[in-house]
Amino acid sequence: MAGSPLPVDDLPNGRLKRKGGLRAKLVRVYVLQVSFISIAALIGLSMTYLIVVNVLSREALVKESVYFWDKLANNPEHQLPDVANMVGYLSVGEDLSAVPVKLRSLRDGFGRAEQAQGAPLVFVSRRDDKTLYLVLAETRIADLVFYFGLAPLATVLLVVYGLFFVSYRLSHQAISPLLNLAQTLEDFDFRSNQPLVVPVTPEGVDRETGLMVEALQTFGSRLEQFIERERTFTRDAGHELRTPIAVMKGSLDILENRTDRPIQDVKVHARMRRVVKDMETLLETLLLLAREEDVYASDNSTNVNQVIAEEVELLQEFAELQGNRIDWIEGADAHCAAKPRVLGIIMSNLIRNALTYTQNGTVTICVEREFVAVRDTGIGMSDDEMDKIFTAFYRSEAAKSSGHGQGLGLALVRRLVQQLGWTVEVSSQEQVGTEFKVWFDAP
Repeated sequence: MAGSPLPVDDLPNGRLKRKGGLRAKLVRVYVLQVSFISIAALIGLSMTYLIVVNVLSREALVKESVYFWDKLANNPEHQLPDVANMVGYLSVGEDLSAVPVKLRSLRDGFGRAEQAQGAPLVFVSRRDDKTLYLVLAETRIADLVFYFGLAPLATVLLVVYGLFFVSYRLSHQAISPLLNLAQTLEDFDFRSNQPLVVPVTPEGVDRETGLMVEALQTFGSRLEQFIERERTFTRDAGHELRTPIAVMKGSLDILENRTDRPIQDVKVHARMRRVVKDMETLLETLLLLAREEDVYASDNSTNVNQVIAEEVELLQEFAELQGNRIDWIEGADAHCAAKPRVLGIIMSNLIRNALTYTQNGTVTICVEREFVAVRDTGIGMSDDEMDKIFTAFYRSEAAKSSGHGQGLGLALVRRLVQQLGWTVEVSSQEQVGTEFKVWFDAP
């Protein structure tokens, strides 16, 4: 038998799964912008440093060596380079006394004096029997890059970050009325009888926010009027409808007390009693659905086993009339947060439904800590019927031929389960039986 869970996404008191709010999106946008700018600045500075050190510095050494050899050819007494960022050394023939020991092992071209502090970049070039060693102080070049590159860039970034912060504050101030309104709506308990008070006044806000606030205030006022009219109608209608039903039940009691009734009258009275009972059940169902605040979960714990025991006792006579046996398996002492009356209506409808469509069979009620299962050996249902059983006033062909119910029992179960935040599953197989399983949150 395939199971079919009942979705509870449309719970009136449920919370939809939402993405981040406006504040989170605003913060995310500014963080992304600041991150992109910072990353771009760091990449630009790193490339600048690499170009200065690895390209411009090498090119400067080559040009400086060419310039020195040209000057030395015209003036043998030309001085070696000796500035803050560059020092030159010259050896003649095999005489390396003028060259530091750490540079003597270097070959022609670019190299690094690994033994020297900071491993400076060295360019070695030869002319005739002379060798020129040009040593570049890269640490000073890095300092220049820092002072003339990184420091100004950091200043610019701080200014940009400050402007972004000011922009964020202004944007946050612009949307703060919407955020306050959303927070109020999120925290408001729609199950309470308190009026919805909008925390923002249309004055002093932008036009769009003002229109939204005015619309909510108007909607809230109309909703309160509608709810009050509904409560008044429900109270008056319930009173007016209960009176004739009570009169009819009393009249039937008087007629059934007569011992000289013909057999035909007995059958008519039984049919009338069943119709009055159905009318009373239908009235209670409609009134319960109208008084939605009576359905929500209770703060007190309800003993599931006790409620089911009471419902089984009430339905025992109906089970015997159908030739059925009720088996009750108590696998655990279960408790739930539903009000006893609401839980009783759910269990009563499920058990009565199982008894109605089972003849000379067994209805098994299994109570576990987190769920209650009602299983019968009745006529079962097809897949198409299982898709429609929770629809109000839907009755299968078997239900129509039996003449029982109005098609509201399972619809009521579905509505109550949804409002409690529970789940109901149904599985069935034709001519084998049906199982309803109600999952509830154990305290």
